[in-house]
Amino acid sequence: MTTPLIDEALITGTTVHYYVTCKREAWLFAHKISADQEDENILMGRALAELKEERELDSFAFAHLKFDKIGKERGHYLVTEYKKSLKNVKGARAQLLFYMYLLKRNLKLKKIDGKIISGKKVVFVEGSEENFAQMAALLEEMCVFLSTPKPPPAERIVFCERCGYRHYCF
Repeated sequence: MTTPLIDEALITGTTVHYYVTCKREAWLFAHKISADQEDENILMGRALAELKEERELDSFAFAHLKFDKIGKERGHYLVTEYKKSLKNVKGARAQLLFYMYLLKRNLKLKKIDGKIISGKKVVFVEGSEENFAQMAALLEEMCVFLSTPKPPPAERIVFCERCGYRHYCF
């Protein structure tokens, strides 16, 4: 097996989110191919980020990552991510677990959990050894996949209609 060209340190939460949603989107993003900057979903995300900054909502940067909030609750750490919708729970959950995994591993935390909040909906993500083992395996898989010279062929999925990269596929 060849050594992947993409280093785990270059992977972001967005890359993880895209990878579990659509591997082609993750490949394009990881290779610095820009999404349609006028796409309404990208514009909405940018506006929400600016609104959060204006209101000085919690934001936490760690290494090359930036996530919404971290705090201590009942003796352990809790990472919170806010999403405009929970239509893609799998992607949001993977992104949050990625943040939790890196924090636990790099800061040597004993216990860390997470939650995703969208409106009145809350999804809890447990910082279990099983979840962290799955994330480690996913990151290894991603490094190999993202090192390939070409993106995979386009496949139409439920998220294509709202994807900023859709013009690269169909």
